[in-house]
Amino acid sequence: MNYLTELLAFYRWLADSPVSPLLQAYWHLLMYTNNRAAIRTAEGVWYWPVAFKLPNTMAMPLLGLKDRRVLLRQRGYLINRGLVTYQKNVSQRAGLYRMVPFDKGLEAIWVRDERRDSVTQVWAQAVPLSADGLSPLININTKQTSLLYSNQEDAANIHGFNLLPPLSDEEKAEIKARCPDDDVAAFNAMWAARERKQMAGKK
Repeated sequence: MNYLTELLAFYRWLADSPVSPLLQAYWHLLMYTNNRAAIRTAEGVWYWPVAFKLPNTMAMPLLGLKDRRVLLRQRGYLINRGLVTYQKNVSQRAGLYRMVPFDKGLEAIWVRDERRDSVTQVWAQAVPLSADGLSPLININTKQTSLLYSNQEDAANIHGFNLLPPLSDEEKAEIKARCPDDDVAAFNAMWAARERKQMAGKK
């Protein structure tokens, strides 16, 4: 699944299907959470998991909610609009969310997570985004970014997508040392470091 592609499609959908700012924020929070749950295979390929968890106790403060019933009602709206599905946990723990991609060329496959040595169902591109009529809300993104997961270490390109300055080997090693067992945390830390470097260069 491609974050930018889904984001652009969401706003095209929103033009004809307006929803409240709270519901928009909820959808964005779920996309962010799904993205942070990305897994990597032994081949070094990143994938979005089909199912992921977001406890109510984490979602409510981020959405500015104090009443659990409001959150449940908003979740129901997302489900009714066909944006997500949700499977309750029988033991009252966090259930499983599943985003409903706008890109209909995706399929769910099983891959092995290199960190947990277990298989996880993930989204993979089965049909090219250019397939006519398959995903009417998809406006083809011509920027050079992976369909699976954008590579933050790519050099800047003429399309202006990966313009953050690269990290030195020493900077990357220092971040990896701080996150030895969490590749996703290391990825996010490197991205944040590159953003700080870019901001420092503008001063």
